Amino acid sequence: MIIDNLASYEHDYAADIDKPHEILADRYGVSLAVARQIIKDNESNKTEQDALVIGQVIGLLMASKNLPVMVHALAIAAGLDQLNGAKSEKDVADSLGVTRSLLSHYVVGWRDLLSGKQYQFDIIKLRKNNRARSTYSLKTKSPLIAAKNKLRTQIRP
Repeated sequence: MIIDNLASYEHDYAADIDKPHEILADRYGVSLAVARQIIKDNESNKTEQDALVIGQVIGLLMASKNLPVMVHALAIAAGLDQLNGAKSEKDVADSLGVTRSLLSHYVVGWRDLLSGKQYQFDIIKLRKNNRARSTYSLKTKSPLIAAKNKLRTQIRP
């Protein structure tokens, strides 16, 4: 007699039944009370961190001399740029009368602030992801690029 076990599927009900504090207690070998306290502390720290970031955003916006550009850059960094029908950073920059590189500079600054430079906040609708920045940074420091830039400055009056 041949039994075909490939045709059946048994759902893992433990994942549906276990609560977050139970999973945490199992994973780290702590009691349920300690696991609940860890979750509570983690949520409290996250709320505090969110409040600090919002405070930094408000402070930067209040001190800005170019508020429209800063607000649009924040929208792009947060992935909200398409709410105004923007198709690219260049379109936004042109509508504001600034260069794309200035807008990009602000977008990168906002992304750094929002991510805490840990790159967990990574909206890539109009941009490359944050991990690509280190690659591009290394490319700009190559001896070949430095030589080309030196030649360009010598040629231009």
